[in-house]
Amino acid sequence: MTNPTPVKTNHTTTYPAINPLLPALSSASKNILITGAGTGIGRATALSFAKSSASNIALLGRRTPQLEATAHLIETSYPATKTHIYPVDITDLPALQRVFKSYTTSIAGPIHTLIANAGIHPGYSTVSTLPNNHLSSSLTTNVLGTANTLQALTPHIPAEPDSTGYKARVIHVSSAVSHIQFPGASAYSVAKAAAAKLVEFYALENPDLWVLNLHPGVVETEWEGSGRLRADVDVSLPADFTVWAASPESSFLGSGRLIWVHWDVDELRELFDRYKSGEVKDGAEIMGGLPVHKNFTLGLLGWNGRV
Repeated sequence: MTNPTPVKTNHTTTYPAINPLLPALSSASKNILITGAGTGIGRATALSFAKSSASNIALLGRRTPQLEATAHLIETSYPATKTHIYPVDITDLPALQRVFKSYTTSIAGPIHTLIANAGIHPGYSTVSTLPNNHLSSSLTTNVLGTANTLQALTPHIPAEPDSTGYKARVIHVSSAVSHIQFPGASAYSVAKAAAAKLVEFYALENPDLWVLNLHPGVVETEWEGSGRLRADVDVSLPADFTVWAASPESSFLGSGRLIWVHWDVDELRELFDRYKSGEVKDGAEIMGGLPVHKNFTLGLLGWNGRV
């Protein structure tokens, strides 16, 4: 996959600036909730938050054994972090609302960080031969499920903002396919594009929350039929990057953007400083089709090698 980039340094694995052990990235006293936490990026992200000393982590997913395995890894390596297992399907809004309420009741506190990671890849097909169930299942889980997750969060955010001016952080694990064309991936791409736009509107409508669409790179996955793209990152990169994104260190980005985990965070900060100082003029810096100064997701023309 072509990697559109606004910076010189691009990463494929974790690196010192996003190390969860950094004091600036500490999740101490924070309550985290992660959907799709039983395997892959969700499991690795949960471990990274535990490494950063999160107080509580809610692990949500459809399969209890996988969630229990994630919890065991955390409890073994990071016993100070308490895990909470909730088998649930994000397409079931009432059940999801009960889970969020159960979690905040059991910890007697709000949710400081939501990682909306759950999703499905329905498989590959051309539009002319696309099975109806591929498109409907992708839209139901990736779009409606994301909407349900955001709705379930609303009553459980902190009452007061933190030092950065935001009450909570919401990170949606999006995908580059929302603005890159990849033959055969229409059912997945359409749903991920819609979900990214949904999250963008959520950011617009909730200025007291810090919201991010995050492309996690291509990692090894258990999804059937999803292996047409070769993995381009180690799972440690999106896991640790998410901890960085959930910290005050990422606040310079502003809320509502879509960024790639590949992009070096120190160079991103320098880029934004250049824009704020006036060195980078309006529309002069392009981030894979996204002007650096605009908080929109899908870009002007998408990314197909041109802008």
